[in-house]
Amino acid sequence: MIFWFCFLVIVAVVESSRILAFFPIPTRSHQFIFRPVIEGLAKNGHDITYVSAFPYKEIPKNIRQIDLSKYDVMAEFKDVDFGSLNIWLYTNTMYKLGEAMARYYIGSKEVQDLIHSDDKFDAVMFESYFYQEYLSALTHKFNAIGIEVISLGDCAWVNEMSGIQDNPAFQMDFKSALSSDMTFWQKLYNVYVTGVTTLTSYFYLHYALQPVMDKYFNYTGWESRPSIDLLARNRSLILVNFDYMFGYPYPVAPHRKDIGGINIKPNQLLPKDLQTFMDESKDGVIYMSLGSHLDPSQFRDQMNAFLEVFRDLPQKVMLKYVPENSTDIPPNVLVSNWFPQQDILAHKSCVLFVTHGGLLSLSEAIYYGVPQVGIPIMADQGKNMVIMESHGLGRMLKLDNITRETVSWTIREVLLNSRYREKALRRSKIFKDRRQTPAEEAVYWVEHSLKYPFALTPMSTTLTAIEFNLIDVKIFLTTAILLTSCSIYLALKFAKKIVCNTKIKSKQKIH
Repeated sequence: MIFWFCFLVIVAVVESSRILAFFPIPTRSHQFIFRPVIEGLAKNGHDITYVSAFPYKEIPKNIRQIDLSKYDVMAEFKDVDFGSLNIWLYTNTMYKLGEAMARYYIGSKEVQDLIHSDDKFDAVMFESYFYQEYLSALTHKFNAIGIEVISLGDCAWVNEMSGIQDNPAFQMDFKSALSSDMTFWQKLYNVYVTGVTTLTSYFYLHYALQPVMDKYFNYTGWESRPSIDLLARNRSLILVNFDYMFGYPYPVAPHRKDIGGINIKPNQLLPKDLQTFMDESKDGVIYMSLGSHLDPSQFRDQMNAFLEVFRDLPQKVMLKYVPENSTDIPPNVLVSNWFPQQDILAHKSCVLFVTHGGLLSLSEAIYYGVPQVGIPIMADQGKNMVIMESHGLGRMLKLDNITRETVSWTIREVLLNSRYREKALRRSKIFKDRRQTPAEEAVYWVEHSLKYPFALTPMSTTLTAIEFNLIDVKIFLTTAILLTSCSIYLALKFAKKIVCNTKIKSKQKIH
């Protein structure tokens, strides 16, 4: 018995790995994707070092935390209206955010100590494709495999880095905010967005983030490090918060695995007052939230329009917003700065979700089969709500077109037309029909990559940008075609000249 106990202990030690989970971004919604993965790995006995500016209050077993929360990177961007930026300004601003995160986080004493330490890791997990490709240096520093974790799908740059390029004929970058059923002009716009995304990303990669990498990752032996272009493609696994139930199916690289819905947790009992509120709502409950990042008070006129409409509805309303004037709150509306969203959506009385269109909110509404009214404001929210509407799960309202009349029509359309509820319930059924949870799926593939590094990674990821995009071949073919065309033109011109001269000489002999 003692022999077998010791044997099992040895096996457990051999199979456990040391993993650096480097997720400094201080955004709550992104951490909802990262944490189920690292918690699942820690539960399986792996040793996790978690670097974050959004730290745990109670640190789970097998996780060592490096807390960066004292650095406020978002202070530099508090006055930026991300929702009003065009594609060029949005991309430029986000890369500036990436550079700022390097200054605040990578330049911090805590991270510099880690970079110059003798620590050993088997794998490094990060969200480097979110304007932080310089983090790829960590795989070189620790001689570890790279595991990318992406908080949103439908991103042309992620697909470019994974070794399978977007086809704008049917794939949309999230900034396009289009459905897969595009008109000619929409396809033209999608080609523009995809092209701008790819070109600007390569530009910033080489001319902005390569210098950042060289500045902050100057550990012993950094001189032998490959270029940021090659390091950024060097991934054993890419985990993406995507599912075709809240997107469209399209081809992906073999080392990319989708874990959409990983944010969905087992239901908890509602607090007693909320449980009573929902149980006693015979006409159902409308839940409205603009997410954890946006402040609804920025949109007072729009919120007042919703309050006016809510006043006339038979349904009760749970609203994540507290107006300045309490007299503005209708008697059927319960307001609060926080609600347990998933548990509310799971309740049988929830008949409508009014949402800002964040990807986590979209996935939760689909999971629980709740129809939606979407108000996209920034980032990928426009794309998410176009997808929601195209699947027949609800209707979308534009922020600049919110009036009492438009809100009233939209809410009543979704509440009174049963097809939205029916389609939401069908999609919920498909979404739940899976062999294992997204967290279990993620943990399985991470452990697979630890055992068989790069087994699924395609050859295309080892190519430079020039090779991958066949720029050298295209230049050669273009040059060859031009030279051939010029040669043919000159040959024809020379032949024409000879023919003309022959005719002139013939005429001279006749005369």
